[in-house]
Amino acid sequence: MMKSGWILVIALIITGLSACETDLDVNADWKDITIVYSILDPAQKIQYVRINKAFLGEGNALEYAQIPDSTNYDTSYIEARIDEYRNGTVVQSMKLKPVWLPRATDPTSPFYNPDFPYILVYAGQPKNYFKVSGNDTIWLNPDSEYHLEIFNLHSGKTIKSSTILVKDFNITRPLYNPNKPYLKILNNDGQNTIKWRAAVNGRRYQVIYRFYYKETSSPGDTVIKTVDYQLGILKSQYTSGNEDMDISFPGNSFYKFLGTSIPANSSVKRIAYQIELIIAVIPEEFNIYLEVNEPSSSIVQDRPEYTNIENGYGLFSSRYVKSRLYFIDSEMAAAIKAYFNSIDGSFIIP
Repeated sequence: MMKSGWILVIALIITGLSACETDLDVNADWKDITIVYSILDPAQKIQYVRINKAFLGEGNALEYAQIPDSTNYDTSYIEARIDEYRNGTVVQSMKLKPVWLPRATDPTSPFYNPDFPYILVYAGQPKNYFKVSGNDTIWLNPDSEYHLEIFNLHSGKTIKSSTILVKDFNITRPLYNPNKPYLKILNNDGQNTIKWRAAVNGRRYQVIYRFYYKETSSPGDTVIKTVDYQLGILKSQYTSGNEDMDISFPGNSFYKFLGTSIPANSSVKRIAYQIELIIAVIPEEFNIYLEVNEPSSSIVQDRPEYTNIENGYGLFSSRYVKSRLYFIDSEMAAAIKAYFNSIDGSFIIP
């Protein structure tokens, strides 16, 4: 009886489903949904904000994305600005103006569109600049908070967000002497350590060594090329700053990286030129956004959405990039030449 009862229930469900409308329209009525992305960078004189609208239509979404009217608002409807707040008071406002920037030129990129090779962004420029340690120039005040406000004249909708900035911090190792800025990494298993004090408001740190080399293919035809040695990502325990942080790597791993990243070419001559230490830092809300969107190894793929945009979706945050540029030490230049002798003999000592 129990078995026949379940069969009856299943039969009724199937009958009910077969009686339902088979044409399902997944495209709901149109609704204005604003998508905003902006990462403020104090080192840049001009700050950019992407302001787009979500879209839904029949067919291939990537094809819709190439149609400007599907993703862009009429610029005459958008009023946008970034206000700088200090101690609760507005000290300056940056009006954001629409500008068209070149799209990706790689035909394999989903953003490539030869029929419309530009992308719409909104740009603003601060009035003042500031000096930080190492005589670096920044254009946004790290002691301020920045508020984004977008008003759509057509819909009457206001979109808001705010962010803090990561403050300057000290790199304590390797030592940097502005009068003799030389760096030496040798081809052995000895550890090379980078140390710094965590930045106030900083949460996630990405560390890179950028290697510069000169390449000459014919007399008078010399170009400077680069490869990036990714050392990894670290997260501080706190965002209050002054936490000791470090990352290490064996010197021979750096040489192996150069050997696999620089194409073998015995017909050119190369000179090891400079190496730049780059530490990029982001605050907590940017870190949360990345964590939420990182690939998951769980069989449960549902994940929460994260946005700090009021009345819209996306991210308004900041980053801080600190770098130190060194010349290649003569002993290191000789070691690079020796290493490449077994590959293509392209590196020389000038």
